[in-house]
Amino acid sequence: MEHHMQMRKIDRLDEFANYKNLNDNEITTTCGLGVGTIGKSRRQGKDLSKRIAQVILDHYPDLSREWFLTGQGEMLAPPKAPDFPEYPLIDLAKAECGRPAGLSEAIMAEGLPKLAIPGVPSDTEFFIQTSGYSMINDNHPELSIPPGALVGLSRAVGPTIRWGEVYALATADGIMIKRVLPDEKDRESVVCASYNSTDYPPFSIRKDEICDMARLTCVVPVFIR
Repeated sequence: MEHHMQMRKIDRLDEFANYKNLNDNEITTTCGLGVGTIGKSRRQGKDLSKRIAQVILDHYPDLSREWFLTGQGEMLAPPKAPDFPEYPLIDLAKAECGRPAGLSEAIMAEGLPKLAIPGVPSDTEFFIQTSGYSMINDNHPELSIPPGALVGLSRAVGPTIRWGEVYALATADGIMIKRVLPDEKDRESVVCASYNSTDYPPFSIRKDEICDMARLTCVVPVFIR
C-alpha cells in the first residue's frame, strides 16, 4: 500500500490499464481525452490533473476512486449494489419439475440470471418467463399474462391454497400458470382454470401430482418490437 501511495496518479492508471489490457489509445478514445494527454502526464514532474482523473473515474467504474487518487485500499472498486432487489430467473427447462420441490430446488441453483425490477411486491422470491395464450383475459386485459411475460412468484408454504388466485404448478409434465379452484367433486383434486376458458377449458389435477407450487405476485409484460 505504501508503494502505491508514493506513486503518481498516472502510474496507478498504468497499473490499472495493464490489469485491464488497455492501451493509451483506448483510454483516450473512451474518455474523450485530448490526444497525447496521457503520454504528457508521464513526463518527469507531471501527473494527471484532478479534472482528467475524474473523467477517467467516470468512465471506469470498476477503478477504485480512493486507490486511484491516493493509493490507499484496493485497485478495484467493490461491486455496486443494484438499485433494486435482485430476483433469480428460473429456466423452465432446468426446473426439474418431475422431482419433489422442483421450483424450490431450482431457486437454489447457482448461476441463475438475476433481475432487478422496481416496484416488485416484497414477497416475490423469483421469476419465470411464460409462453402460450391460455392466460389472456379479454374481459379484464389488465389481468392478462401475455406470452413472454416475466411472472413474479412466491413459494406456497403449507397446505393452504388461496382459491381463485393464480399459481405456478410444477408437475411431471412441466410448469403451468393457472387459476386454482377447489374441485367440488373430489377433495383430493384441484381445478386448473385459464383466463381464456373458450380455447382452454378448465381441468382437474390430483394434489399428489403437484410437485411444487408458487403463488403469482406480479406480471411484467415483455413486448418484442
